[in-house]
Amino acid sequence: MTDNWAVIPVKGLTESKTRLSSSFQGDKRRVLVEALLEDVLSSIIRSRVYETVMLISPDENVGSRLRSQEVSFLKQTGVGLNRAIEQANRLATQKHARSLTTILADIPLAEPGDFKELLSMGTPGRKVVMAPSLKGGTNVMLTSPPGVISPSYGRWSYSKHLRQAEINGLNAYSISNSRISFDIDTFSDLMELRRRDPEGKTASGRAAEMFKLVPSPARIR
Repeated sequence: MTDNWAVIPVKGLTESKTRLSSSFQGDKRRVLVEALLEDVLSSIIRSRVYETVMLISPDENVGSRLRSQEVSFLKQTGVGLNRAIEQANRLATQKHARSLTTILADIPLAEPGDFKELLSMGTPGRKVVMAPSLKGGTNVMLTSPPGVISPSYGRWSYSKHLRQAEINGLNAYSISNSRISFDIDTFSDLMELRRRDPEGKTASGRAAEMFKLVPSPARIR
């Protein structure tokens, strides 16, 4: 087993980020999703630590918009995020990958060095390395070998994944990192992105600048 894999699950260009639907309708939301994906893929590719980088989605339009030959596309067959990751785990196992890192596509501030740190953490062997979100989720998770724990994404996924690792007797490591712990789910997250990337250095920051980010009275309370 030699290859380290990265998989980025994407629900779809228009189905993603539905929690922002009250602020941004389909086209604007699609622009944001594409920008988020561009930022994440750019950092992953520039890190040069993954031999295989793969998008998985039920939406074939995601694959058709790939601009890099360094990224492959896998059509998702099951429903939901956990099924997508299980499918990627099976493929990575069939190809004898050393590890699989699941990276959510909404962490625009991630940098190449963050993924290098993740791959280098801990001792070789059976392990799980996670970067929790600020909201109790799991933004990035390395499993070595692939599928060594079952994906349990959803509410409080970080604690669920950590508990699985403990039950299975795996070495478990966590990374505290302000860049990859920050994800985009809500209007407030976009406001925070504007604050943290005021010059629009990221594609997501530039996309956010296209929208009038003025909270409604209901959000101000």
